[in-house]
Amino acid sequence: MLNAESGSESEGSGSSPELECGFSGRLKQAIGARSVLSFAKECGISDSLVRKYLAGSHPGLDKAVVMARVAGVSLEWLATGEGSSDKGAQTPAKQGFAGGEIDLDLLESVAATTLQELETRRIHLEPAAQARLLRVLYRHFASRHEQPDHDTVSNIIDLAAYR
Repeated sequence: MLNAESGSESEGSGSSPELECGFSGRLKQAIGARSVLSFAKECGISDSLVRKYLAGSHPGLDKAVVMARVAGVSLEWLATGEGSSDKGAQTPAKQGFAGGEIDLDLLESVAATTLQELETRRIHLEPAAQARLLRVLYRHFASRHEQPDHDTVSNIIDLAAYR
């Protein structure tokens, strides 16, 4: 973790016991009822490394980001204890666009309809542009509690200048 005073990376050496205890306590809270082994597996790191962090070592930024994401907490809270531990109370994979649950059936329907419309109209979009378009369309249909139809999808593609 970056040491706020020196700007250097530390793995627990030379940092105060109070900070180590704080981080390890927050990590334990973030892990919750999961086993260390299952949490480590979800993070893609070894359980022995997670145990080192629980014992007081500090992770590098890359590991902290992954652990915060998997635990569904904010990186700021995990790293510093400041801010809210709640990152919408959900991991990004489950977090909706407005903080609610994603309707996966609706998302699948929006994606299928949109991709079919793009193919029919022979419109090629880069992946990032496709993702933005799908996000706009999903928000539109989710806010209206409607299923996607080709006319509306086509109109939104035109309005968004994805042509």
